[in-house]
Amino acid sequence: MIDGYDLPADAPGQYLPLREDRQLPKAYFPDKLPPRFDLSEEVIVEHGRAMWALGRLEGLGSEIDNPGAVFSSFVYKEAEQSSRVEGTTVTVSDIYRYDVDQLTFRDTTESDHEADVREARNYIRALNDAVSYLRTAGFERTSITSELVKSLHQELLEHGRSNDDPLPGQFRPGFAVIEETHPHGFGTRIRFIPPKPDNVARLMDDLERFIQQGSSWPSLIDVAVAHYQFETIHPFKDGNGRVGRILAILMLIADGLLHYPLLYLSSYIERHRTEYADLLLAVSEEGAWNEWLQFFLRGIREQAEEAFVRAKLLVDTRQKYETRYEDEPKSVRNLALSLFEEPYFTVREASERIGVVYQTANNAVDRLEADGVITEITGNKQNRVFRAEEIMDIVERPASTLPESTDLVDVAQAWKLPDH
Repeated sequence: MIDGYDLPADAPGQYLPLREDRQLPKAYFPDKLPPRFDLSEEVIVEHGRAMWALGRLEGLGSEIDNPGAVFSSFVYKEAEQSSRVEGTTVTVSDIYRYDVDQLTFRDTTESDHEADVREARNYIRALNDAVSYLRTAGFERTSITSELVKSLHQELLEHGRSNDDPLPGQFRPGFAVIEETHPHGFGTRIRFIPPKPDNVARLMDDLERFIQQGSSWPSLIDVAVAHYQFETIHPFKDGNGRVGRILAILMLIADGLLHYPLLYLSSYIERHRTEYADLLLAVSEEGAWNEWLQFFLRGIREQAEEAFVRAKLLVDTRQKYETRYEDEPKSVRNLALSLFEEPYFTVREASERIGVVYQTANNAVDRLEADGVITEITGNKQNRVFRAEEIMDIVERPASTLPESTDLVDVAQAWKLPDH
């Protein structure tokens, strides 16, 4: 927060006193959308790069009749990265293991990590439910409303671990204060105060109108502007970052730039969290729209490029399984292909998933385990749980160790997968 609170004329809002009888502190009140600015040449170039990367990713995803059957792990990846933005260490494997009751903790009471995993699971459910809602509504921006945003918040924060009630599904009734560590080590200081609570509903109505009607700018610019405005309004007591990141994904899907949530933007925000926060504040206080837009578009491009590599590896691995098990019993082939949707499972779950009796499923599991496609992770003789090794390697491998997209002609060579 700048000293004196006097903002330049091109700032898209102003600081106003929280109380009439007090000079300090002051809360920020953003102007109505859309703001006024001219796109810089750098933003125009970055926009073109982001659109190309998104188009390539969407083109690959559209080749699959049922994207969820191949790319469901990408939603888990977004939940993992979103949780890390919030300062936790949840992994994709943690969430899958939680799904099959194989995530164990040190004591019988719920640990902080278990609560973090459960909140990541809430994120997956909220995102999937919102995408399903958009699908039934015809993938239109008009489907994105304040009520949808509230329902997202309710799903995300239900049964949260906070001792302080986060008021799931309700706009905050009180003031919000965003703090930062004092640069000289004197504890914390106020960085930013969002609008007063009695202005939140009006500002969210304005944001809803902007999202639904759009502007004269390209869609990606609208998404970046809407994301800034949402985070600046800070409409909820807690969970604003998570809701804001899901909202960006929903806008991409509603605009036809993605038809499945393949993009995990949280990963980029987590890597650049300081720059992210600084640029949001710079927009508010300096009208630094082009700097923010360039940052946001670069994030879209980088994450689309990374997601394309992982998606291509998954598609190629799936094709490899189809070829490898083409002449094998149908149960073996069906189980191998089902791993992309549910890479952790028990034999009983496999039996139900592919519609065969327990012994047939067990035989199929034995075959895939012998081939190194899956690994048993409990060491038990009963109630065994299996993990799809090749698939989870693709999903969880650090981005820095992924092959370049130009090296994906032969996935078996790129990943040194064994041929059986």
